[in-house]
Amino acid sequence: MPNHDTTTSGAPTRRDTIKYGGAVVVGGLLAGCTGEDPSGADDADGDHPDSWTVRMEPRTEVTFESVPESVVVYRADYAGMLIALGHGDALVGMQDTQSLPTEFLEQLPGVSVDPAGITQLRQGGEYDKEVFYEIDADLHLIDPNNAKHYFDFDEDDISDLETAVAPWLGSFIRRPQEEIGPGYPHYTLYEAFEKVSEVFRERERYEAIAEIHEAMLSQVEAERPPADERPSVGLAFLVPGEDFVGSGTFYLNDPTQPGMAMKQYHDLGVEDAWAAAGVDADGSVGYETLLEADPDVIIAHNAFGYTDSEAQFQSEVVDVMRSDSLGSELTAVQNGRVYRGGKNVQGPITNLFQTEVAAKQLYPEAFGEWRGLGETPEEEQLFDREEVADIVSGEE
Repeated sequence: MPNHDTTTSGAPTRRDTIKYGGAVVVGGLLAGCTGEDPSGADDADGDHPDSWTVRMEPRTEVTFESVPESVVVYRADYAGMLIALGHGDALVGMQDTQSLPTEFLEQLPGVSVDPAGITQLRQGGEYDKEVFYEIDADLHLIDPNNAKHYFDFDEDDISDLETAVAPWLGSFIRRPQEEIGPGYPHYTLYEAFEKVSEVFRERERYEAIAEIHEAMLSQVEAERPPADERPSVGLAFLVPGEDFVGSGTFYLNDPTQPGMAMKQYHDLGVEDAWAAAGVDADGSVGYETLLEADPDVIIAHNAFGYTDSEAQFQSEVVDVMRSDSLGSELTAVQNGRVYRGGKNVQGPITNLFQTEVAAKQLYPEAFGEWRGLGETPEEEQLFDREEVADIVSGEE
């Protein structure tokens, strides 16, 4: 292993302080540990009285003495939290920058994140521990169980990076996932967001965005149709290309599955049309299976992630389905109700937009029709873009 010591003189540098003892010091005055009692992080003589501790189940706890200036995350959920809290410039590493919510941030005046300053953790299709050393961040805002499961790190890798670089803090929130830990506790998007706000001492920003979120959900609950008048909804991966939609190959999804990925559908009261029809959702399915359920609405899950525009989705997915002899029999195809669905990894800002998108796709009589991103008249928007932008920018 290369020498990761950045000391160039006899005096300890900001990074040198990371390497001493079981308590890891980050950001100059940031101390913490993983899976251990962090009480030793506080200075017994009271030199650093303004410390605070953040714990995330099932295994991470970090005591901070200053706000981290550089952070590595796994995916766009935690990246989105940093951005929403006004700390997007601290984001220095993530799985891949393609998942950043760029198209949603473009709708917020003055809010942006520069992918050029973010190192991709996955390089050449693999994760290398050396990339983490090279990034040399103040905090790994990643569940270490995630690192073991997805990065193929072992416990020694986790410990080495904690000791030599920075502590780990985080918990997997995309969905409850037993394979990364039995009885794994699960935080909602906003529970995790609140924890991250504690790290960055941004309670006011968190509460301001949470208030907008709650107001939108209150409006949705008040104005959505009663359950017996809602359309049946089938969620599926409708991926462009000859191996997928072109050959009539689909993968069904359950919008009622717990976790951050399906949050907007939970909040909109969506039921699973596939389960209601008793169709087998395991593996790939064809048009025959879709026709068994024949939902009123079909939403292409994660299509905001794998298509660049409504026009591309229409030409490469909907038109292809319409041209198929079986696909053209689907009620949703006939009625123009096959929609481009939200990303399956979302932070708070992405979720605000994706809830509005889904509300319009599912219940246009209540919330106005879906016209495309950036095309919603101001009077039909379910949240104020300027207000969110001001919170993120610190002008609120």
